[in-house]
Amino acid sequence: MADEAKQENKSKKNPLIIAAVVLVIALIGAGGWWYFQQQAKIAEVAVDIEPQVPVAALVKKPVFLALDKFVVSVPGDDRLHYLMMELSVMSYSQEELDKLQDFLPVIRNAVITLLSEQHYNVFAQPGVMKPLQIALRDKLRSVMNDMASSNGIDQVLITKMVIQ
Repeated sequence: MADEAKQENKSKKNPLIIAAVVLVIALIGAGGWWYFQQQAKIAEVAVDIEPQVPVAALVKKPVFLALDKFVVSVPGDDRLHYLMMELSVMSYSQEELDKLQDFLPVIRNAVITLLSEQHYNVFAQPGVMKPLQIALRDKLRSVMNDMASSNGIDQVLITKMVIQ
C-alpha cells in the first residue's frame, strides 16, 4: 500500500513538474524576445541620430568661388550707411562655377541691386545672415537660370560683412 501511495504521488507530481519546466522555458523565451526587441529599438535610434548629409556631398566635394568685395550704400532712417560684404559661392560642379565666372558682371550687378534695396534696419537685426544668404542664393540662381539655363549654385556664403 505504501508503494501504491508513492507511485500515485509521483504520477501526480509529473504533470506539475512538466508544467513548471514548460513555464520556465516560456519565460526564458519571452525574456529573450523582449531583450532582442529592445536592442533593435536602440539600434534604430542610433541610426536615426546620424546627421543627414546631402546626396551631392557624398558623391562630390564642394567647390568654392570667392567673389570680390561689394561696397554698397544702404538707406537708413536719417542717413546713408555703407555695407561692405564678401561672398563665396559654393557648388558641387566646377563647370557651374566656370559658367558663373563668364557672367560675373551680371552676378555682381544682381548682388549690388539686392543689397542696395535693403534698409539699414534689416542688416542691424540679429539672425539676418541666414535669410540674407538664402535671398542671395535665390537671386543668383535666378540670374544664372535666365542667362545660361544653369542652376548649379548650392549655397552663397557671407564670409565678411561690415556695416556703418
